[in-house]
Amino acid sequence: MQSSNKIEHNKIEYKAYTVLEAYNIQNPVVDVAKIAKGEGIEIKEIEMPTGYDNVAGFYDKPNKVIYIEKSDSPQRKLFSIAHELGHVFLNHQNPTVLFRITREDGNYQEQESEANSFAIHLLVPGFMLQDYMRKYNLSKSDYKVLANIFGVPISAMENTLAYLK
Repeated sequence: MQSSNKIEHNKIEYKAYTVLEAYNIQNPVVDVAKIAKGEGIEIKEIEMPTGYDNVAGFYDKPNKVIYIEKSDSPQRKLFSIAHELGHVFLNHQNPTVLFRITREDGNYQEQESEANSFAIHLLVPGFMLQDYMRKYNLSKSDYKVLANIFGVPISAMENTLAYLK
């Protein structure tokens, strides 16, 4: 979860929580397929086209399809779907279906950072994380265990725990 002054993480967190509430999701692993289906969005696993080897997923808005890289780990796929749902729920307007994500000085474009923030708030909501840490007597040093519980990449959990108060 990259920090940026432009990105309103509180509003994004609230949006993610409203989605969890709407789909009555209270425990990990968050069922992103249920959310996508509820929004009329299909999920397809594909091999990314040549030249897009580093793209984990994209959203085809006109056809309401989220495409994800089929060779990615289950954790990466989960995060990619949640990220693409972020674009949907945050009403990001993108004129092209498939585009290269450019990174400048190690930072994603603003919409990509917002979608990442939405994904982590959707998959590892603070209330759920703290509940599971309490329930199983876990600390920030148990990030691998927590990543496994929530089904997210270890790096995503490490970043999340870094912002935990």
